[in-house]
Amino acid sequence: MIANLYKYQHGIGLVLLLAALLNGFLRFDGSWKRFFLMVLVQLWFGQAVYSYARGARVAIAPGGMSKDADPEWRAALAGFALFLYGVVFFLSF
Repeated sequence: MIANLYKYQHGIGLVLLLAALLNGFLRFDGSWKRFFLMVLVQLWFGQAVYSYARGARVAIAPGGMSKDADPEWRAALAGFALFLYGVVFFLSF
């Protein structure tokens, strides 16, 4: 499973980016502030998932885990970031 993440790392990043943009466009109600807020929050958490897939430092806010940290904790942090990425799809800003 992990080998597939590394193999398709750029595809995962592209899917996360396109999903964030699509969600912003579908929920666009004329407010650019809301649009950019939704997209930026999703990209903030999506970059953590993408960084995990690349084998780089996984960062959320000022904290994070280096690429040399415990793999299980890095996976947990990336999973949490993916969970929060998904939650933003259903929040009403």
